[in-house]
Amino acid sequence: MVQKLSYFGHRHFARLIVCSLAGTLVLAACGGSSSSPSAAASKGTTATTAPATAATTTTLAGSNPNNRTLSIRLASPPGVTTAEQHRAEQLIESTIADLRRFQTPAEAYAAGYRSIGDALTGDEHYVNWSYVNDGHILDPARPESIVYENRDGAQQAVAAMYMLPFGSTFASVPDVGGSLTQWHVHRNLCLTNDPQQKLVAGLTSLNGGCPLGTSKAGDTPMLHVWTVPNPCGPFAALEGIGAGQVPAGQTRQCDTRNAQVP
Repeated sequence: MVQKLSYFGHRHFARLIVCSLAGTLVLAACGGSSSSPSAAASKGTTATTAPATAATTTTLAGSNPNNRTLSIRLASPPGVTTAEQHRAEQLIESTIADLRRFQTPAEAYAAGYRSIGDALTGDEHYVNWSYVNDGHILDPARPESIVYENRDGAQQAVAAMYMLPFGSTFASVPDVGGSLTQWHVHRNLCLTNDPQQKLVAGLTSLNGGCPLGTSKAGDTPMLHVWTVPNPCGPFAALEGIGAGQVPAGQTRQCDTRNAQVP
């Protein structure tokens, strides 16, 4: 049986194919590289910042938008403050700088990252599951996931995906860039249970269960930062059946005004 769906952390124009004993699951993003980006508009982010603790390190720019000069420049929708824009720009710039250490999957593997099993698409996600609960939040030096894409005949790092600790909810997400930075979760995605290398096993319903030996990805919020231009902007997630869920009251954003950033 062939089932089409979208998957987290992927570019809008990736294709994910996962083969299982039960059949073949085709996990497809909302469009290929030649597709037009979605026109869906994003509503403002209303999430609150989680209380700081001694065990948590949140890597965000300071609230003073003039504390340093950035090379990244974003066009902001109405309602985004100068400080929010500055934090978003700094997160992109810091992610670009730190992701240079992981230009190849071999470098990611040596640092503890493991593939989720989507290499057949040409885009591949590596996750360091020990980083999810390590007390570092939005830390470009320790991104929870790195996305690789086939470019010029070789896999190259094109994005980081930041995850909050297991058990977090949308109420826990820090305000990075207001409506520029949209978080999402995956309440219907099943992953294998290996604590070091979880593999995509398929989809279930929002209230359904997963097969034996797999578990739901759950309510852990995630945020993508693309280090190459993306048709829906540098913080784009996916659309479609397997793309995950955004906060209630929001629509999945497609930030075409920043499609050429960085």
